[in-house]
Amino acid sequence: MNGKDMLEWMNGLDDKAVIDADVTPVRVKKRNGWKIGISVAAGVLAVALLTYIIYPYIKGKKNGKPDISQTTDFPQSSDTSISDTSTAIETQILKIFEMAAPVYPASRNIQQNCEKMDAYAKYCTEITRKVLSDGVGENKIFSPLSLYMSLSMAAEISDGNTRQQILDVMHQPDIKAARNTAKSIWLANYMNNGEDKLLLANSLWLNSGWTFEQSLLDILASDYFASSFSGDPTDADYSIAYREWLSEQTDGLLDDNLDGAQLDPAMLITLASSVNFSGSWESSFGYGEEGIFHGTSGDVTTCFYNSLGRVRTYTGENFISAVVKLKGNGSVRFILPEEGMTPEQLLQDEELFDFMNDADPNWDPLKIVEKEPQHTDYPNHLDYPTYENLTEIEYPTLTMPLVDFTSSFYLKDYCRELGITDAFDPSCADFSPLTKQGKGQLSVDSINQDARIIIDEFGCKAVAITTWYIGTGDDPIFDNKIVLDRPYIVEVVSESGLPLFVGIVNNI
Repeated sequence: MNGKDMLEWMNGLDDKAVIDADVTPVRVKKRNGWKIGISVAAGVLAVALLTYIIYPYIKGKKNGKPDISQTTDFPQSSDTSISDTSTAIETQILKIFEMAAPVYPASRNIQQNCEKMDAYAKYCTEITRKVLSDGVGENKIFSPLSLYMSLSMAAEISDGNTRQQILDVMHQPDIKAARNTAKSIWLANYMNNGEDKLLLANSLWLNSGWTFEQSLLDILASDYFASSFSGDPTDADYSIAYREWLSEQTDGLLDDNLDGAQLDPAMLITLASSVNFSGSWESSFGYGEEGIFHGTSGDVTTCFYNSLGRVRTYTGENFISAVVKLKGNGSVRFILPEEGMTPEQLLQDEELFDFMNDADPNWDPLKIVEKEPQHTDYPNHLDYPTYENLTEIEYPTLTMPLVDFTSSFYLKDYCRELGITDAFDPSCADFSPLTKQGKGQLSVDSINQDARIIIDEFGCKAVAITTWYIGTGDDPIFDNKIVLDRPYIVEVVSESGLPLFVGIVNNI
């Protein structure tokens, strides 16, 4: 008998008692005694049911971690839907495994990291060339920032030559400088203003069978804004918490890629770093007309949209760029190579990266257009005044297709090519700052990144997750209209001028 049936049965007893009261009061007293007994039984049953539901989440989770019975944020409302209840339980599971949690900044300070970006610019140039030059002819979107933040944490939890090789790729002289740069990037760029945002998130997922240095986890929380979790990687709930974290940090936009993500039973440390960006155009785009995009896979007829507001331009020796501002959250740079040059070839151009890493490049001057003399005819063939030649400012325009695609990168080989080798060799890898166990056993198994970019008439959204698994010619001639009807490069830049995402659109 469920709770609803029990209540209806008890209400029926009340009605029966009232009827009987008109006939024999003694019988009423007898029925009220049964009612009290049934109420007590119902209370006991409710407690038993509650214990049955919660107990599985308590069992096996008390090994140095909070007791779920001591928390209070389970759904309390009786009208909570099943999906809401499931989400709340998953959030509860996430908190069970937490060992250290960051306090996110209340607001960003764009001036925070201006003097620290030279090292990031060098790193960004090298890694972007490595990653985007492969897979010629494919669509690719990559976040150098997501990888950079994960490299910073990897340097923090390693030591010796393992750490130094990672620092060299980041162009950082020591761990203190790397730590300061990572924190400065956070403070200068983290922003959550509702729909427009730039959310950075880091996390470590640890094997509870091993002992880890809590003091280092606290440093990761304070300087890298990283959450740390500990659990049994064979526990299904631990993988549920991991997937929940990945999905939450990317607004579910990578769920198709991450749907099967789970913690490897043999893993000792999994490190994750995400970037979640969205912004609305300062001036909107309007529908233009159908056109042809000349992609590497062939010509495709698609819809093109025209800029309705101001577009800034920059002309390099081998490219032209149209830059569209977002509402207080950076900009998007569309970079079109000269005719006959592919985006992959353009990546070897030094001027391109000088431009891409420059927060405020020298923009092309606005085009001044001379107008013909304006006349007004008067009746009876009278003389009419002749106005002086007028001038007006003509803003460049941009015509673009809509974009939505994902990329997956296996970054281990790229990192190896840049000089990180010891981290992948168990006999050389040194992760002693985080754990004294496993010397000669621990090494990085893989470094992966999944990313997605969406560009439409309303704005731009881009997300990325990077995970580490640790276990055993002549100047081109351009007119004033930029039409992205062939392969081009796209760069998403934060309000501080930091390159967040770089991609190649080869096909629509």
